Amino acid sequence: MTHPYPHPAPPPPKRRTLRTVLIVVGVVVVLCCGGAGVGGFFLFKGVKAATDPARQAAESFVTDLEAGDADAAYGLLCNGTRSNFTRDAFVQGVAKQPQIRSHKVNGINVQNVNGRTSATVQMALTLDSGFTDQRAIPLVKEDGAWKVCGQPY
Repeated sequence: MTHPYPHPAPPPPKRRTLRTVLIVVGVVVVLCCGGAGVGGFFLFKGVKAATDPARQAAESFVTDLEAGDADAAYGLLCNGTRSNFTRDAFVQGVAKQPQIRSHKVNGINVQNVNGRTSATVQMALTLDSGFTDQRAIPLVKEDGAWKVCGQPY
């Protein structure tokens, strides 16, 4: 005996397209975030390596001034600035300035223009009067070492 109607076709298999798309998007997002994190880490390390020596030179200069050792600070000046001041004139000039009690680095900018590497370290200098003076400490790379150059104080 035959049925007048054939058996109904089985239902088509369910497509899970939305789930597949969401999994692929999720994997891409995780990879992008991981790549950004790793890239950010290496960028931070590169910037720190470029700016740390300039920061250290400026802090050494200011620390010498805080300690009242203008003679040592003079040794951290570039040749151009030293040619404008004798050691004695520099020491006497520093003695006339307010005494620095503490300092804080607020920012560092290092640039290389036409093969000349220079930097500016922004500092807040707290003076013995309690006043905080905002200073830009100019530096140049001279003979492989960072030197304070210009009118730093």
